[in-house]
Amino acid sequence: MLLWTEQFATGSPEIDEQHRSLIRHLNQFESLLVHSNPTPAQLAIIMKFLDFLEHYIESHFSYEEKCMASHNCPVHEKNCQAHENFKQIFQRFKLRSQKEGFRTPMLVEMNTTINVWIQDHILRVDTELKPCLARARG
Repeated sequence: MLLWTEQFATGSPEIDEQHRSLIRHLNQFESLLVHSNPTPAQLAIIMKFLDFLEHYIESHFSYEEKCMASHNCPVHEKNCQAHENFKQIFQRFKLRSQKEGFRTPMLVEMNTTINVWIQDHILRVDTELKPCLARARG
């Protein structure tokens, strides 16, 4: 389970709330992984999470990239590349789930990959926005 702490803060209330929402959804998804044979209701939640994640990738990544660009954040290009890499990771899991179904080992691998990526990305890239926003606010 991933917990939001202030070390994840980017200085943007909008981006921070989007990150908190992602973490809440991811934790709900993770809570289902203790079941070796998901029920139809649990599968529906898994599908809802994947739909959420797909929408999040498009809307949040775009918003964050525009914010970094407009504030001349020095990691803007690195952020864009990291987002592209994550899109590819997500697409691979999506295709795999379509071929194999929602098998618990694949879902656990997906959860672990997303958790690691989120922590690394927010802490090493997104938080670089904080000083840029502070400079803009004067």
